[in-house]
Amino acid sequence: MELVFIFFMVGAGGALAAFVAAAMAIARKENEAAGIVVPQQRDSIAASLLFHIVRAGGVGEEAAMREVRRGTGIAAPVTRGIDINNWAETYARHTSQQQRASLLETAVQLVAARNEPVPLRQYTALLDLSFGLGFQTDALAKLRQVYGFDYVDHAKNRDVAAPLHQRDNSDQQALLRVLGVTGNPTRQELSAAYRKLVTQHHPDRFHGASAEVQNEAAARFIEITRAYEELLLRRRD
Repeated sequence: MELVFIFFMVGAGGALAAFVAAAMAIARKENEAAGIVVPQQRDSIAASLLFHIVRAGGVGEEAAMREVRRGTGIAAPVTRGIDINNWAETYARHTSQQQRASLLETAVQLVAARNEPVPLRQYTALLDLSFGLGFQTDALAKLRQVYGFDYVDHAKNRDVAAPLHQRDNSDQQALLRVLGVTGNPTRQELSAAYRKLVTQHHPDRFHGASAEVQNEAAARFIEITRAYEELLLRRRD
C-alpha cells in the first residue's frame, strides 16, 4: 500500500511539474504576442548590447563578457550577431527613460574605463545605441565630457579627435556647411541632415572596400559627427 502511495506521489509530482512548465511556456508566448518583455529578457537584451559595444573595441568574446559582468553585475546570457540599433529600439519600447539613460551611461563607462581614445567602430556602435534608445547625439557628447574619453580612427593614426575644449572656437557657419544646411536650422532639421549624412558615411557601409575608400569615409564620418555634436551642444532649444 505504501509503495502504491509513493508511486502516486511521484506521478503527481511529475504531472505538476509538466503543468507548471506548460503554463510558463504559454505565458511566455502570450507575453511575446502582446509585446511584453519580462525583466529577465530586458537584462539579456541589455547584456547583449553592452557585450557588442565592448566587442566593437577589439576585445575578445570572453574578455568582453567578463568586462560586462564585472562592470554591471548583469549575468544574463548574451546573443551574438545582433543589430545594435534594432535591439536598442526593442529595449527602449519596454523601459523607462531613466532605464534607457542608465544603459547608455553604462556603455560609456565600459568604453571610458580603458582611459584611451576608442576606435571609430566602437564609437559608431555607441551612436547606434544612443539613436536606438531614442537619444540625440548630444546625449552621447555630454557623456563624453563627463567621462573624458574621445575617439580615434585607428585606420588613420594621425586622425585623433580634437580635445573637447578646442572645439569651442569652431565657427558655427562652418559647422553648418559640414552638414549641408544654412541659416538658423531647428534641432529637428539638424538631426535630419545629420542622419542622412551619417547613413551615407557609416563605416559599416564600407566594410570590404579598399583602405583608401574606408579612410575617406571614416574621415567624413568623423567630420560630420563632430560638427553635429558641437552644434547641438551649443543649442538651448
